[in-house]
Amino acid sequence: MFFIKKILIFISIYLFSTASFANDKIELDFMVFETPNLPAEFWDDAIARTVEEFPQYKINKLVPPNVGSMGDYLKQLQATDQFPDVMMSNFAVAEFIEAGLLLPFEDSDLVKFSDPVGLGLTNGRQYALPMITVVESVIFYNKTMFQEAGISKEPKTWEDLENAATKLANNNTTPFIVGGAAGDSWAAAWPLMDLVALNVTGKDDNYLKDLRSGDRNFSDPLMKDAIDAYANLVSSGWTNSTALSLNYSELQQTFLNGEGAMYPMGSFFAGAVPLDHPFEIGVFPMPALDGSPRLVTYTSGGPAVSALTEHPEEARKFAVEFSTNVKTNADDLFRDAHIPNNKSFDLERDMKGYELHPLIFEIIEILQTPGLKHVPFFTFEVGDYALLPGMQSEVFANSQEILSGTSTAEIIDNLNSKLLELQ
Repeated sequence: MFFIKKILIFISIYLFSTASFANDKIELDFMVFETPNLPAEFWDDAIARTVEEFPQYKINKLVPPNVGSMGDYLKQLQATDQFPDVMMSNFAVAEFIEAGLLLPFEDSDLVKFSDPVGLGLTNGRQYALPMITVVESVIFYNKTMFQEAGISKEPKTWEDLENAATKLANNNTTPFIVGGAAGDSWAAAWPLMDLVALNVTGKDDNYLKDLRSGDRNFSDPLMKDAIDAYANLVSSGWTNSTALSLNYSELQQTFLNGEGAMYPMGSFFAGAVPLDHPFEIGVFPMPALDGSPRLVTYTSGGPAVSALTEHPEEARKFAVEFSTNVKTNADDLFRDAHIPNNKSFDLERDMKGYELHPLIFEIIEILQTPGLKHVPFFTFEVGDYALLPGMQSEVFANSQEILSGTSTAEIIDNLNSKLLELQ
């Protein structure tokens, strides 16, 4: 009789807890970012797929004003006790790790990823899931404009690139489409971040550590050359005059409209090119100034989890399942040319039903090119290689200054002044 009573008590407790669990959903605030390639529909569908697997979750989607202000927006939310439980990691993750605002993932969370390292790894712990790989240092180009200017080959060296720009300008064509107004300062900084990664931080392994410790600053000759390379494109008259009036969406559309020959941007632009686009677009890696074979890549981009969340285990589980949902990976590749870092993803099998733009396959070929040294994307580094908190936004703002014609000497002074302020 006593044994039967124990069973009945156990059953009643189980039924009570199950009923309570069914009524009490685990509510998580999830910050994403919306762009022309990844609109609200993409995120809504991706969240719905994850919740379908885990019906106990209720996900509240949050969206910052724009992707470039995501870090600042997160700081505002943290200051008002509204920091989200989970957030896509398109911001300076290092600042939030240092502030103790992010939880590390467990090794068991990373077994589904082909490359478990990525740019969120700090002191041996992963703070941002390596959901995707992006090739950052590529230049898209209008093949018709190249042909009309007498350019028969894709530039392989920086000298080739400048020679191509000269031919294009002589043919009354704007060589480069660049820009990023107001909150899209990150877009204005894109060429500079690539130039620094290719020619400074990817060349000198100690530079970022020395910059952080105060042993070096932005006056370093390698940094000066990288900034000069961007500034010279502007001073040579090779960039569009509308650069500082274009937000990211308008910037992208300006190139698609055929208003310039080359567009330096991340590989995700390939997802924005219609299959029936009126002119053919090609892509090549941005050359390093010294001709060395380097490629700027970014493996990360997945969710990070708040250290302030009331549901740490559930948040981590949601983040992993969101990142490794094969259908979401496929949709992400199709829309934004994000190459999945999921062991379970198979390109041939999982992209059936999608018609990928040939540019995406060209980017995968670039990524797999033998002999290319892959270097991290400048301003997104973590750990000992991270910029001091607040420095990324300064790089962004000064990139807009470069587009306004500010000299390299003034840009370096601005960056050094901010560096001293933050140290």
